[in-house]
Amino acid sequence: MIEESYQIHAAKYPAECTFSESDWNALANMWYPIALEEDIAEKPVALSLLDVRLVVARLGDEYVVAKDLCIHRGAPLSAGWIKNSCVVCPYHGYEFGADGKCTKVPCDPDWKIPAKVRLETYLHTVKYGLIWVCLSGDPQNQLPEWEPEADNPAYRRFHMGPEIWDCSAGRAIENFIDNAHFSFVHQSSFGQESSATMGTEYEFEMTDNWMTMEFEYLATNPSDSPISNEAELKRHMHRTLYFPFCTRTCISYPGGREHIIHINITPVSARKAQLIVVFTRNFDHDVPVEKLLEWERKILGEDRVIIEMQKPEEIPLEISAEVHAKADKASIAYRNWLRKVGLGRSFTA
Repeated sequence: MIEESYQIHAAKYPAECTFSESDWNALANMWYPIALEEDIAEKPVALSLLDVRLVVARLGDEYVVAKDLCIHRGAPLSAGWIKNSCVVCPYHGYEFGADGKCTKVPCDPDWKIPAKVRLETYLHTVKYGLIWVCLSGDPQNQLPEWEPEADNPAYRRFHMGPEIWDCSAGRAIENFIDNAHFSFVHQSSFGQESSATMGTEYEFEMTDNWMTMEFEYLATNPSDSPISNEAELKRHMHRTLYFPFCTRTCISYPGGREHIIHINITPVSARKAQLIVVFTRNFDHDVPVEKLLEWERKILGEDRVIIEMQKPEEIPLEISAEVHAKADKASIAYRNWLRKVGLGRSFTA
């Protein structure tokens, strides 16, 4: 449920920002997954989104997402603690509730606290166990849809991250909508060069909020894979990109087996991206989660190595700046969408 009962602020362009102001304004109008609910527990947590430093805290049955700054003397609230369902500033003990209002000033308990003494709180919601934030308070994108696996006991769920990668969110998400890299980047896991043409012939649909594509891929299945003991495994892949930086990929195997990967990317800065990857699968329930994660980390580690080496670090939105093959038609459409929503520099996030 979106927390709309409290005063919602629109974040301002940060003084020290790695984005151009026009790009930042366009990106601030989007929902981003900043944290797993389970990671926000007994203490306030410091996070960053689009170069804005945030504090996230669980206050009783509610969350607060705010600028990580006490207006009194500029101390970071993430260095404080939680008391009586309030965030306590570590400098002078000021207490702030989930609505952002200051409820107590220990040095002056009889003071009628001015309305100005409050947190700069931002629009947030909770969905699929993730906390989502929109810095402008006016989101122009939609949250992803995780169906039918969400809250479905037939699907086992586990996750990787949050991790901070040294890359732009755009370069990262383009990798995860790119089918042609499987046979080369992932040769030590599931890719094989003989399947290089598979996944390059695909149709995709696109709206203002998402893009979908479907294709087949014949993968290798090495001995360290927990999936099965088959030498090769044909997979049907159905992927949805939820703009700007989230994907849901359903990998269907023979026998009704489904492995679904939700990649949730948040632009921490222009060249740092946070990834939270959620996996759900309706088979291999007897395989230890750590063994499944070991395999997933291997695959995503292969992606990470190549993405962190890409130059320029940010996506060139001028289409002629890079070469494009027929397998890149989804990438071209995605770059055009980025321009459409106001990312006007030659490079973007």
